Amino acid sequence: MVLKMSWHIKHRILVVLLLCSILPWDETRASAESLWQGAPALTGQLQVTVTDQNGQPLAMVIVIAQQNDKAVAQERTTPSGNALLRLAPGTYKILVEKQGFYTTAVAKLDIAAGQQSPVEVKLQPVREYKEEIEVTAQVSPIDPEEISSAQAITASDISTIPYPTARDYRGVLAYIPGVVGDSGQQIHIAGASTQEIQDYLDGFEVSQPAGGALSLRVNPDSLHKIDVRSSRYSSQFGKGSGGLVDLQVQDGDNRFRINATDFFPTFQTVKGFQLNNWTPRGYFSGPLIKDKLWFDISHEGEVDYNVIKELPDGADTNRLWRTADLGRLRMNVTPGNVLTASAVLNLQDSQNAGISPFDPVSVSVHNHNYLYLLGLKDQITLAQDTLLEFGGAFHRNKASSLPEGDLPYVLGPEGRSGNFWITNQNISTRTQGFANLYLRPWKLAGTHQLTVGGRADRVLYHADINRGTVQFVDGTGALLRQIAFANAPPFSLSSLESGAFIQDRWTPGQRVIIETGGRWDHDSYLGRDFFSPRIAGTMLISAASETKFSAGIGIYFDRSNLALASNGSQGTRTDEFFSPLAAVFTPTFTVDPRLITLPRYNNWSVALERRLPGKLYARLEYLSRHGAHGWDFASQPGNNFLLLSDKKDRYDGAQLTLRKELKRGYPAMVSYTRSRATSNQTVDFAIDALLVGNQVGGTLPWDSPNQLQTWGSYPLPWKLKKFDMAWSSIWRSGFSFVTIDQLGQIVSGPGQFRFPDFFTVNATVERKFGFHGYLWAARIGVDNVLNRPNPNVVDNDVNSPTFLTFFGTDHRTLNGRIRFLGKK
Repeated sequence: MVLKMSWHIKHRILVVLLLCSILPWDETRASAESLWQGAPALTGQLQVTVTDQNGQPLAMVIVIAQQNDKAVAQERTTPSGNALLRLAPGTYKILVEKQGFYTTAVAKLDIAAGQQSPVEVKLQPVREYKEEIEVTAQVSPIDPEEISSAQAITASDISTIPYPTARDYRGVLAYIPGVVGDSGQQIHIAGASTQEIQDYLDGFEVSQPAGGALSLRVNPDSLHKIDVRSSRYSSQFGKGSGGLVDLQVQDGDNRFRINATDFFPTFQTVKGFQLNNWTPRGYFSGPLIKDKLWFDISHEGEVDYNVIKELPDGADTNRLWRTADLGRLRMNVTPGNVLTASAVLNLQDSQNAGISPFDPVSVSVHNHNYLYLLGLKDQITLAQDTLLEFGGAFHRNKASSLPEGDLPYVLGPEGRSGNFWITNQNISTRTQGFANLYLRPWKLAGTHQLTVGGRADRVLYHADINRGTVQFVDGTGALLRQIAFANAPPFSLSSLESGAFIQDRWTPGQRVIIETGGRWDHDSYLGRDFFSPRIAGTMLISAASETKFSAGIGIYFDRSNLALASNGSQGTRTDEFFSPLAAVFTPTFTVDPRLITLPRYNNWSVALERRLPGKLYARLEYLSRHGAHGWDFASQPGNNFLLLSDKKDRYDGAQLTLRKELKRGYPAMVSYTRSRATSNQTVDFAIDALLVGNQVGGTLPWDSPNQLQTWGSYPLPWKLKKFDMAWSSIWRSGFSFVTIDQLGQIVSGPGQFRFPDFFTVNATVERKFGFHGYLWAARIGVDNVLNRPNPNVVDNDVNSPTFLTFFGTDHRTLNGRIRFLGKK
């Protein structure tokens, strides 16, 4: 029997769990009561102010007071970087720690009754050179005050984890628990499509404005940390039901820093000895005015020769070049006012994009893309514990795709021939602004931290798309089906997305935190308002074992998908069948914003974390994400496809993650996820979709029921102890696919057939060494140690002689990396 719970029932259950969590512990109740009665008279106050290396306040930093190596008090800094601890008179050791920063210790601090002791701490970000500060073991991955379902990798992890496309930070995202990567370097969180995920850089949304893909590139060495959140996150974030990716950039400081990586090209032996790729990248930062103005710039370049061994010599290579540049200025206008300006520029050109064993050069396209982002953000401390941040940015993305000619595009059992049929030139832009106010904490049955804010995004999509003829032929070359298009003139779509939120973070006692909030969103394309309440909380069951329970539920909406809605502005097409019976159909694609609403998801989750013996940290989590009102083109009488909101996607997953520091400074992680991602409508009918047939339900294209991820590092033994070994591995179920016949008609829906399991193992050995006063790192490794092809192309034509033949371009690769890390 399947038991279904409504939003109201789930809401009440979770509220009861969170509120009742206060009751079993006398210590927690006593702490809450003390907030009503005031602190005991015989105490002193420790006022800790925490900033980064440039003096910018750091929020959510853990401040721990210890006596005899035991924690007696703990607090978290507010958004203005302040934490207040009430302590009995005595001598304490103070630890200040935050993930991605070195832990700092104040070895001896005396607290006197009735007095306040101020302490200012500057945290240094983790970098790949030694700092003359006290560095302790890594921060525990169990954060007692973190409510959201969050996973993170730091700059050290990004540089250590071996993955095949180390020049592209998107490749390392697949090693974060709960994230599924696909062959296009896009990711899927909690069963969501790429369009359902929010991507941020310095507080600005950087997803492709019209379609939602994560296309922005930056040098991986410029990133300080990447956060991925899939559930229980703040009502500050809207317009993305699948979660969010937050890219946090390294900041310059008062020391000039420089590093360079991969400044030598690599070679390959596919069809002879030739250039494989050259992917130089560099980072430079430092002060323009000491203690006042800092800069950081980074560059990433790429030249690739992708050879398809199944294609004939001379017509088997896709030549690609690309560049990604980031520049930032950060200024302390006043001691409480930090201004940040940033700019990103990406360029890419690919001459024969799309070639594969089934797609020769003639059907490839010449892709040329660029994007740039200009942003300005200001943070002002208005009072001791009140922080205002606001900013604005402009994001422009232009893409062009030009075929090799204007011959018909021919699909047959032996593969494709002719020329690709779509000429596409489009521009999408996002003009955005936001403001958030973090108010001073106040007390009522505990401590409340109230945050209010809002943002507005103006999204524009402009395209000029022309299509040629598409033909289906049988094994003898006889024409079976032909598609012709009546092209429309260039068109534009736009939307103004505005929203506001309020969030209350309530701490009724030392062990319990509850966040309640809600947001309002308005979408001008639909002309409607949307409201999304959320509640989540966490409680520390046992401080000794760091046992922590978290739960939450919320409503999350997606944004309007202008790229999908534009199908109604792209003209019409005519499908003519010649066999087995002659027939002509003229499908039309109609979009009426009055008939659709925003996709809506109920997202709820529970998690249990605990430190096991041997400092093994375990996390068990269950996440349910069920949606309604998804957009899809539904077949109507008269060969009309009407955009409706009747798609229902579902994701349910359980995840177990284990983390352990094998040796000080050498972490390791293992994570297993069992999940299922399904939809009642899996076929995306559109003007470019050549499939015909009835809509079918089943698994989503990125459904991966089983996934095992692991990575880590460890120093080699004996005489090789100066060398560090690192490894990574992903095993997951293969993605599902549909099968078709020679007419392009659907034969079987998703779920009946899958690609072979994906499995890759990567290993490296690296040594850091000094040379002429500079620090270097030399690394050699093997990607895909087991030499598995990991197919991403399949012949799904049931009439083809090579039906269910899989093709993959993965192979064992020997790679090297030399990094210049600057002065020792």
